[in-house]
Amino acid sequence: MAFAASLVGMVAKFAAGGVPTVPEAKISIALHVLESSNWITNREKLARASIDDNETHLMFLDDDMVFDPRVLEILLGRRQAIVTTNYLIKTEPPTDFVAVLLDGQRVPTKAESTGIQPIAYSGFGVSLIEVEVFKQTPQPWFMPDFNAEQSEYTTEDNPFFRRAREAGFTVYVDHDASKLVSHLGNKSWNWNEVRHG
Repeated sequence: MAFAASLVGMVAKFAAGGVPTVPEAKISIALHVLESSNWITNREKLARASIDDNETHLMFLDDDMVFDPRVLEILLGRRQAIVTTNYLIKTEPPTDFVAVLLDGQRVPTKAESTGIQPIAYSGFGVSLIEVEVFKQTPQPWFMPDFNAEQSEYTTEDNPFFRRAREAGFTVYVDHDASKLVSHLGNKSWNWNEVRHG
């Protein structure tokens, strides 16, 4: 329900005033919902539909996220091919964020964190990707990698962002938008719960 309320709020804000950060653009929103136990296939189908429908951007909004309606205008206003948000991984106590630098270090979002920052990858929870990225990055876009040493698969986000970087795109995390999202689970994980030393 919290996700649904966030989505309704975003669509209502858009319908009432457009996107102030991109005033010259004529923008329309199409909502595509895919439900199945295979979210990786769902992402592939959503990306393919975005190409087939001649859309300019694909915004992933996972149903375990809560977000302020302003995240759409903030992410669009960056005018970058890939902009994602940083949110806490569901652990107790909350310590790690999903965004990771090229050197493998996790990126925290702190009170003083602002603007966008180049990263290796983040989660898809609330992210905006130009459809051109999918056109220039070979399929499969979301195929997980297998780590034989640990006998486990990666999530689908890391391999996608690696493939996009190999195709020439920079992946950014937006710290301002990140402060407007929470990751839902047994509780709501919010960026400012981490005690920074």
